[in-house]
Amino acid sequence: MATNGDHDAYALLHKNMYSGLFSYLFQMVKDEDIVDDLLQELFVKLWQKRAQIGTIKNVKAYFFTASRSMAINHFRRVKSQSLRLEKLTQPEMDFSAEDIIMSAESDTELKGLMANALNALPVRQREIIYLKYYEDMEYQKIAQVTGIQYQSVINHVFRALQTLRMTFKNVNAAELCII
Repeated sequence: MATNGDHDAYALLHKNMYSGLFSYLFQMVKDEDIVDDLLQELFVKLWQKRAQIGTIKNVKAYFFTASRSMAINHFRRVKSQSLRLEKLTQPEMDFSAEDIIMSAESDTELKGLMANALNALPVRQREIIYLKYYEDMEYQKIAQVTGIQYQSVINHVFRALQTLRMTFKNVNAAELCII
């Protein structure tokens, strides 16, 4: 990121990053107004500190990491309960059928099965699957955003995909009326 005071570049950055960040934070915070406030605060802080930040090599990972930290800080300010902080370390992310867009499949039963299978995954695996397949992040970026090691990210994705394969192994395509 090298806006160096360039309002147009900053506006383009905001336009390109906002919706993905909003979706990611909404999965954790579950309140559109708070998510909007957090993102506004994030972009204002980054604009104000642009000279001190310098060049950012991986803009997407930087913004997702910063937004995740802002959500954590928000919950620390609002809730001092250790249970809530524990949950935030492992953000609760629920997938819904609407989140799962399958280009070739319009069958709602399959979407429901997929949503149920994703929601049955452990919290950390759900977050990593979301970042990998819904935000199209590389493993290294996911490791930066979540604060876990690169190999652990790979292991989580592998285990999640194994679980999903086992879940769908017994699903008969004829039962779902898929042609």
